[in-house]
Amino acid sequence: MQEREKIKQLFDRYQRGQCTAEEKADLHAWFNHYAEREAHGLDEIARLYQEDAQEQDNEVINPAPKLRRILPYVAAAILIVAMIATLIFNLSRHKPGREALMAKLEKNDVMPGGNRAKLTLADGTVIDLDRDQNGIMVSANKINYPDGNGNIVQLDDNVVSQLALSTPKGGTYQLMLADGTKVWLNAGSTLRYPSQFAKNERVVEIIGEAYFSVVKDKTRPFRVISRGQQVEVMGTEFNISAYNNDREIKTTLVSGAVRLKTKDKLLLLSPGEQAACSEKGDIHKQPIDVQPFVAWKNGEFYFENTPLTEMLKQLSRWYDIDVVYAREIPPNERFSGTMSRNVTLQTVLKLLKISEIGYRIENNKLIIE
Repeated sequence: MQEREKIKQLFDRYQRGQCTAEEKADLHAWFNHYAEREAHGLDEIARLYQEDAQEQDNEVINPAPKLRRILPYVAAAILIVAMIATLIFNLSRHKPGREALMAKLEKNDVMPGGNRAKLTLADGTVIDLDRDQNGIMVSANKINYPDGNGNIVQLDDNVVSQLALSTPKGGTYQLMLADGTKVWLNAGSTLRYPSQFAKNERVVEIIGEAYFSVVKDKTRPFRVISRGQQVEVMGTEFNISAYNNDREIKTTLVSGAVRLKTKDKLLLLSPGEQAACSEKGDIHKQPIDVQPFVAWKNGEFYFENTPLTEMLKQLSRWYDIDVVYAREIPPNERFSGTMSRNVTLQTVLKLLKISEIGYRIENNKLIIE
């Protein structure tokens, strides 16, 4: 019991960034000990936090009706479990017991997504970009990308005039366009773009979700086309979510300014505002906290009073699973909390357990009961 309490305290200090070098070494040693045996060490620590949360939960009086909120101490429990799972990936990459532990996890869990995409050239050639490749750079009529073996592959001339970069479910990727603009693609997305832009404009098309950091060029506005909506900027940072199975296109402005156009409407956005465009072309904007909408780009889930259905939609895309609803979900089921996208699905689903949402994973399906 004393050892469990000590490890719990070390994780508390680690989470707050207060661990000394010696304490970090103790954490490494603890991980190696359990990695070479079995993964129940995680459950030992998680159980301590769940017991603490339950004791405090029993003291709560008159909880808010119709909305299950993740209380601070419960959120801390979730974060510590997520952090522990992250340690598995970060601290154990070269440890002897990692393969056995990963094999155990893979049997009962779903691993997170990673760098994975396909690049389609103008002649129809498809290039697979796997987890070991970390980005594409386009300049003039040349495209450079790492091949995963420490080499840089270069393609040129007529085969790269028009390009399409696609990420599958469970995939993400980053690229740099010919003008220096950086683009991050979320899971299940496609970006179509030229190898070099015209002299008077820069035009790309997105289906799915992407974060843009646009290089300023007063002579060539940057335009993003998505499902009947057009966003025009000079130089700015913004996020567009335009999945085909979403009812609205959401454009979130982080910095700079953008102008949105539909068939017959025009809207200007300022930093900290989000525009929502319907399939009919109706468009409106509102001030928002941008973090929940851009956290994915930094490798995080960020839920802030997020509807359960929207939360599960994000998990479906990132973990490459199908979500099946065995019962009707009340529209007031909402969640708040943050965690790394590098953790396994079961770690994220502890949010559902705390809120008494039943589920099971079966044949690559997440069934909500």
